[in-house]
Amino acid sequence: MNKTIQTKRDTIVPATIFLIAYAAWAILVASENQFIQKFDQTVINIICNNNPAAIKFATTFTNLGNTNVIMVETIILVIVLAFCRKFAYAFFTAGTMIAANGYNWIIKHAIARHRPLTQHLVAAHGYSFPSGHSVGSATLFGILIVLTILLIKNKAIKTVLCIIWACFPILIGYTRIFNHVHYPSDVVGGFLEGIAFLLIGYSFLYHYYLENQRAQNNIY
Repeated sequence: MNKTIQTKRDTIVPATIFLIAYAAWAILVASENQFIQKFDQTVINIICNNNPAAIKFATTFTNLGNTNVIMVETIILVIVLAFCRKFAYAFFTAGTMIAANGYNWIIKHAIARHRPLTQHLVAAHGYSFPSGHSVGSATLFGILIVLTILLIKNKAIKTVLCIIWACFPILIGYTRIFNHVHYPSDVVGGFLEGIAFLLIGYSFLYHYYLENQRAQNNIY
């Protein structure tokens, strides 16, 4: 009984915390809170510059977070998992990505925040909050971190891969601010949303698959 309570805390509680944090952040953005305005301006002043090398990197690397690219990467990952007969992981990947990006579309239109008025360095359409690039990359690469932890046995390889996966959404979020197509608060909101849905998806994976698998292994 105590073990069951502990495992639920390990999965559901973090998901709830991030979901509440995301909801609070979204409310602050929607209400145009002064803290958000100061936060955005401070981060923009730190990140944005006219360095040609930085501009080249930001305008190129940001493409890795494009909706079409994330969608193709997700489909490939799901196919690979299904081919390897990791069907629970394939459903976890597909379900989490669909839920996160579907909810993101709803919130974008509900809050309807316009993008920064400064000149954009790359093409960007639609509303600003949350950053779709940030949601998609945080969710997808978060899924890759979970799959790496669960499926890779070599500790050194596991550590290196997790660091690499974690760097991608951070850098993509940076490029969205640098390219003037999102406010920093859009990126933070995207990360909070992506992580919240990742943890929710993992909770389902854990309680409906991993926990049962562990119980069966103990029986045999």
